[in-house]
Amino acid sequence: TNAVSLMKNESYEKLWKELKKAEKILLIGHRGPDGDALGSMCAMKIWLDGEGKNVDLGCVDKPTQKYSFLPFMSDVKNKIVPSEYDLIMILDCGAHYMTNFHEDHPEILATSPENQGSPFIVNIDHHPSNDHFGHINIVDTESASATMILYDIFTYLGVNITPDMATCLITGIYNDTGSFMHSNSSQKVFEVASDLTSKGAKVSPLIKSLFKTSTVDTLKAWGKAFSNARVTNDNCLLSSVKNDEPKKGEEADQLSGAIDYLNMVPGVEYTLLLQEDKKLIKGSLRTRREDVDLSKIAQGYGGGGHQKAAGFCIRKKM
Repeated sequence: TNAVSLMKNESYEKLWKELKKAEKILLIGHRGPDGDALGSMCAMKIWLDGEGKNVDLGCVDKPTQKYSFLPFMSDVKNKIVPSEYDLIMILDCGAHYMTNFHEDHPEILATSPENQGSPFIVNIDHHPSNDHFGHINIVDTESASATMILYDIFTYLGVNITPDMATCLITGIYNDTGSFMHSNSSQKVFEVASDLTSKGAKVSPLIKSLFKTSTVDTLKAWGKAFSNARVTNDNCLLSSVKNDEPKKGEEADQLSGAIDYLNMVPGVEYTLLLQEDKKLIKGSLRTRREDVDLSKIAQGYGGGGHQKAAGFCIRKKM
């Protein structure tokens, strides 16, 4: 543990040194951004704004309406020019391709020949599939969320966590622990959530938005996923939802959450939900078993994630 905390301290010190130097900073989250990616981006922006930095937010997909309780949601840019920035921080991306910016902008990867040390790339993440694509890689696979890592960084650097920052950070924790129902809800998670609550985090709007709000169309989409579910011969629960037309914005996000209900079926090895989305098939994987590693299964299809929750995208029709 001492070796790990020493290593963390070195990378936190290096991060602070680079942030002090940078004037213009871009914060990027993964495609189809969730509460952890957006909460991380917003908390980091509030802090860096306070440090007098010029900070932009970037994401290939616009945040959906359910995250409108977070600040800066209308400011997220879906087109970026990396050369405009001194430093780019990539948050909650389980691998370099999760930004979906990498093909048009290979210079956002420290490992790419196009990046000659500028812009400086910081990679902060908690997924075991992370491929360490930054000049600084703060990757803590024991951490329940990316916002938990930011909490550690802020605490180490003595940053004053404001009530708005606390709300952003706790959003990531609620998102990635499934409101404290997933197996990653450790003692530390509850301690940090408690501390953020005492710092003024507003929990009720995020619970209402993330877990207690649904449109009729979303309920119908979930109904399709539930009615198409079957247990395969090798004891996996499989469901697929074919889209009759390309979905936009809110609708593309409709099935997020359905997999957690499908995963309630006892006795199966794991659950797979396949969703057609334009020219892609998105696969979501969940398990409750200790002896199944879904990140390895997802990696076989070019994806990744955690042991008990993972996903992938393949360019095929259903």
